[in-house]
Amino acid sequence: MEVFDAEGKSIFDIQPKKKKRYILFLFSLKREDESRIRTIEKAIQTAVSDFIMIRFEDPNEGLKALLVKNIEIVFIDSSLFNDDKTSIDFAVECKKRKKCPIFFIAKDEKVLIQEYREKLYLYEEFDDYFYDPIDFVEISKKLKRAAANLGRRAKRFSLGLPIKLFRLNTNEEIKIILSDISLVGFGIILRNDDIFKKNEQVRITVPLEEFKIFHPQYGEFLPLSGKARRISIDGKRVGFSIEHLTQMQIELLMNILETVTRRMNMIKIAKKPTIVEVTE
Repeated sequence: MEVFDAEGKSIFDIQPKKKKRYILFLFSLKREDESRIRTIEKAIQTAVSDFIMIRFEDPNEGLKALLVKNIEIVFIDSSLFNDDKTSIDFAVECKKRKKCPIFFIAKDEKVLIQEYREKLYLYEEFDDYFYDPIDFVEISKKLKRAAANLGRRAKRFSLGLPIKLFRLNTNEEIKIILSDISLVGFGIILRNDDIFKKNEQVRITVPLEEFKIFHPQYGEFLPLSGKARRISIDGKRVGFSIEHLTQMQIELLMNILETVTRRMNMIKIAKKPTIVEVTE
């Protein structure tokens, strides 16, 4: 027997209510900051239109909202405290209440990164920062990526190769970890307190022995040139685009990627549970 509610709709047709998603935007509206704040608001409304934006100029109200609303992303503008150290201290309190991505608008990029490294380095996977002049497109892209990754654990195959990197800007050689590589770029993890800047140029040599490859021209090492494109907020992870690839380098990179793919497939197979049929 079908049962109807007061409006004549079947109770079996009632869909569960979709949980509302919120972005918390914290700022102090001053005349000199108004243009930047409006740009950020527009980027939020455009990039993640299914989110509801909550605005506060009182940080205490923001902390309360984290406890009662389903806030999934937090924006902390430099105008809120006018001090990056205080912004990081406040972000620590936010993380205690809700572990969600936090986007900072930096007053001083170096101060923000230094303070972040000391107090929030455990949360660097999705946190990020921006600084003046604000790029509408960049904020929109990063917001979309953060929204897509919420609640999802990224599965990445890490090479974890210790190699040497040569910084062309400073003629300095440092030891790093090659975390990943593709036909268009590679990622590294820094092992010390070196600071990279966007567009900085480097050279690395990939040890081919790790992939059971020997090349008649390059021998046991593949040289690659790169330019810094992405730097994590804690400064420890840097993504590079590969510059000036020759056809021979492309072919060798494809051989490396084939080897990496085979390893990934073998790991997946090894993790699959074995089903044993028991017969009586």
